[in-house]
Amino acid sequence: MLISSACIKGYRNLKEVNLKLNRLVIFIGENNSGKSNILKAMTLPFLNNEIGSTNKNLGWDDINNEVKRDYFEFIKLNIEKIINDEIEIDDFEKIVPYVSVKVTFTSKGSDEFYVRKWNNSLEGPKGLYQIEYRYMVENVKQLLDHVKSILVGKSQEDIEKMKLNLLPIEMYKYSVTIPLTNEQVAFTDLSNFKYDSLAAERDDFSHKNTQLGSQALVSLLHNKLGNEQKIKVETSYGKFFEDLKEISNLDGIFNWQETSDIENAKEFFEQISLLPNMPSISSLLNNVKLGVGDEYLHSQGLGYRNLIYLLVMMNSLEVNKEIALNILTVEEPEAHLCISNERLLASFINSSTDSSDQIQILISTHSSEFLNKLELKNATVVKEGKAFSLSSVVNENELDYLAKKPNLDFLKFLFSRKCILVEGPSEEMLIKSYLAHQKNSLNDIEVISLHKGFKNMLDIWLKVNEDTSHKIGIIRDFDDQPNAQQSHEEYNKYENILVTTTTEYTLEPEFVKTGLNYKSLKKYFSEEHGWKDNEINTSEALSNKWRTAKTDIMLQFCQDFGTGYLENIVLPKHIEEVLEFLKSGVKQ
Repeated sequence: MLISSACIKGYRNLKEVNLKLNRLVIFIGENNSGKSNILKAMTLPFLNNEIGSTNKNLGWDDINNEVKRDYFEFIKLNIEKIINDEIEIDDFEKIVPYVSVKVTFTSKGSDEFYVRKWNNSLEGPKGLYQIEYRYMVENVKQLLDHVKSILVGKSQEDIEKMKLNLLPIEMYKYSVTIPLTNEQVAFTDLSNFKYDSLAAERDDFSHKNTQLGSQALVSLLHNKLGNEQKIKVETSYGKFFEDLKEISNLDGIFNWQETSDIENAKEFFEQISLLPNMPSISSLLNNVKLGVGDEYLHSQGLGYRNLIYLLVMMNSLEVNKEIALNILTVEEPEAHLCISNERLLASFINSSTDSSDQIQILISTHSSEFLNKLELKNATVVKEGKAFSLSSVVNENELDYLAKKPNLDFLKFLFSRKCILVEGPSEEMLIKSYLAHQKNSLNDIEVISLHKGFKNMLDIWLKVNEDTSHKIGIIRDFDDQPNAQQSHEEYNKYENILVTTTTEYTLEPEFVKTGLNYKSLKKYFSEEHGWKDNEINTSEALSNKWRTAKTDIMLQFCQDFGTGYLENIVLPKHIEEVLEFLKSGVKQ
């Protein structure tokens, strides 16, 4: 069983999002792009595995602001018609804000049993199984009458001051239905689909030594105990109480009349008994805490607590033959984890999805460790309330190209607001050193070193960053390849891309021949690195020696950049142009 696609409408910053989903889905994007909202929305049609958490009602702030804005604009433009009953109920209903999450299932074999009642393809091919969560006004006519009563005697300017009354959340109600027939989904059918949610705000899990337990842990234990196990817990508590009475001689304390000197005390007082005040199973389980070896988990570091918590909760999703699908959403699994534990957790997640057809995991992350380069088809890009699977905009050959790129930090490349691609470590070290010496300005420029293949990278970057304010610069070596230069610089027609190329063969001669750099560089290499005067007595000689020198020479140069002999060094024009473009957006 698998949720193969989903359509989310009107939820928070997600006006309308259509998602293609795999067994494992990795949502990637910037902060505040909508990743967490997607994870939350995906859980709305299903039952929560946590005890007592069945409320699916939303609030005013959960309804998309743009949709609400259109609704209030409609009222402003039609205020007189609404007051005079000249608005058709169907026209009004079209503009009333609502939230919808429609999910489509793909089943195979006997799994079709669980979704057989949700067929939405009476006139088309069989096998289109869907359910839809709706949060909408239950009686649109009642809402229209309510709006009319409020608007009498009011002007357009008044609408801004009474939005909550013009769209009262009390009139909203949620439902889970079969879209084609509008029938309610039976609770018994929905109970075969459960979700667990591991939110990003989990730092307090077993954080304090006074904390008796975690609600998540209590819920987990409660759900995993069968009736027989719960009876054993109750029996064990009864035995504990009897032992407590015997050890403490409580009967002797309360039944004082048995040993009293008052002759007729027994006539007035019967045997006083002590009965166990049997707490609920949840109360008993609330006294349980996780530990590591002989130490409580709260005594461990924050990152290790998070790792143990995630592993325990994810491992609890054991295959249950009575469950068609366990849906797990995880926000930022990398939170507080070191790189080794990130890899460990990523490996565990991959193993979990590979081992069962009854588990589907949806993750939002800012870490490339959870984005397997061999499985980029699982990545879904989220930006500004919109989302699309990477495989829907990048073809299979381009995905393979990305997978073969060594040391490519895919997330930095796609989502840096300002990114520079360079051909090698020399340019990377140089530009990073220069930026580090700019003490009077903030810097959010990412520099990524790639050997070749900028055109393919730009094609992918353009598809993902369409309609964004992100900018990317490319710094190339000429390498006596005028045709390659021309084909790359064709991308300068895009407003958010600037490609520049050295006029010399590579970076080093370009650097030496820029401005008055030669004089300073000659003095620097002579006195700091012992280069002989007759070896660097011309700019060409210095360029050639520098170009063939070991990489640690360039490293030392970059570390010394902006100090001593290098204080007045000028950057080559093709680098300066890219930096200026990223800072100001202006192409020279």
